[in-house]
Amino acid sequence: MIRSGLTVACALLLLAGCSGSGGDPDPEPSAGTSSDTSESASGTTDTSPTGDPGPVVKCPDATLLDPDPALPDEVPEGATSVRLCDGGDDKVTPPVDALTTEAGAVVTAVNDQPLVTRNCVDRRIPEYQLAFGYPDGSRFVVAGRFTACGELLVGSARRAKAGPALRTFVQLLLDQRATATPPDLAPDPADLDCAQPRELRTWPLADPTGLTVAALCVGDPQQPGRARLVPIPPDDLETLTASMRADTVETAGLFCEISRLRYWIVGANAWGDPVTMDYGCVGLTLSGELDWTPRGEAREVLKDLVARAS
Repeated sequence: MIRSGLTVACALLLLAGCSGSGGDPDPEPSAGTSSDTSESASGTTDTSPTGDPGPVVKCPDATLLDPDPALPDEVPEGATSVRLCDGGDDKVTPPVDALTTEAGAVVTAVNDQPLVTRNCVDRRIPEYQLAFGYPDGSRFVVAGRFTACGELLVGSARRAKAGPALRTFVQLLLDQRATATPPDLAPDPADLDCAQPRELRTWPLADPTGLTVAALCVGDPQQPGRARLVPIPPDDLETLTASMRADTVETAGLFCEISRLRYWIVGANAWGDPVTMDYGCVGLTLSGELDWTPRGEAREVLKDLVARAS
């Protein structure tokens, strides 16, 4: 969430030297078998114990909010692909790539969650869905939300905790990407949107140190449409991301003043995942209670960008 920041004036002084778990709803847990629910998986590595991994699963068109008594209460074994999908609440930006390795580990992460019998009266739309694909082209979808009585909706049942399955998927997708070539999906920096939300639930996919295109926004975060945007040149961005890996401060327990005027960074990584760095307590937030405090050349670059946008 956006924490208190400093005014642009204070920001310039600072740069000059100052120092979940739950889930619920349901997805579309209907296992459909047709070519229109999948896309070709040619070129993928065969990780299925039965041979052909089949087509790569696609996201469902709709989100369901009730269990389906015709379905099992757990994700069927044998999935060969898993895709993260938005739950309908615009809280998750689906990655362009599906997980086609270690799909069984995500199945286990869902099925390991205990069954619950409570009937949650909180009918909020789920934050995310996980679509599991099978060699025969069928699909089984699980949905999760993070609320007071958040649960996973799995077929005919509800299971506690939406966090473990999502975290497992994200980590395995990162592992898969480590040996894959990213697509060319980088947007033009001038086309970036200062209103781009921060991806809280899938943060590792939106790690700011992986930015490949970015812009600086200056203004009121509550009115991002009125913020001033300055594209960050590639060489400057390389300087900034190098600093993000080295110049950090833990902000737990620090008191932060509230200020109307702040700056933040929006952008994307090589895989097209949106990345947003909100202004935190003493700098832009990298993750949780870790802020970035640029030094040396990076501080001068950021200072110049803030001045250009002011």
